[in-house]
Amino acid sequence: MAIDNQEEYEQGEQLRVWLRANGMSMLGGIAIGLALIAGWQWWQRKQLLAAENASDTYAAVAAAVDAGADTRKVAAAERKIRADDHKSAYPALAAMRLAAEQVDKGDAKGALATLDEVGTVAVDPALSQLLQLRAARVLVILGRPADAIARLDKVKDPAWTAVAEEIRGDAESAQGHVERARDAYARALAKLPDDAPGRTLLQMKLTESGGVVPTTEAKKA
Repeated sequence: MAIDNQEEYEQGEQLRVWLRANGMSMLGGIAIGLALIAGWQWWQRKQLLAAENASDTYAAVAAAVDAGADTRKVAAAERKIRADDHKSAYPALAAMRLAAEQVDKGDAKGALATLDEVGTVAVDPALSQLLQLRAARVLVILGRPADAIARLDKVKDPAWTAVAEEIRGDAESAQGHVERARDAYARALAKLPDDAPGRTLLQMKLTESGGVVPTTEAKKA
């Protein structure tokens, strides 16, 4: 028993010596770990709050546009979204809503500026390409079809092929390139679902450019 007690005593002494030598650094490590955890939790709460604020502001932007509010007020709300949560999809969505409203009110130049400004923000790649498509459409309206085509060349996502080709057709038509426009419209129509809302308009564009809308039987073949 005495030997056992001696060994326990010696082990206890070794532990106390180790704690005296390393205790402060161990406590410091624990403190740093707790601080990191607290910092991470704070950052997560901050990101969540920013996303909630951006969501609320986007809802306000959409409501203001639907109500026909002053474009300057809508623009101010759109800028606030970018300041609150520039890494989410909301700035891009708000910019597109604002740009559409600006085009409707005859301010295509302002719409292009809105789309380009939000294009510098980190967003989902798919949204980035959608912004380019919207900008290309506005450039056609502004009488800058060559610039519109340059934007379209940046769109690589197959999901946007039909939209991109239709806008390309509009841009080529604006430059008097009838054959190129017809080919672009045909490619767009081939990629567009049969029940797509814009299919009838696209068929009209193809017909007006000298193209022939394929029949159902021809498409099946």
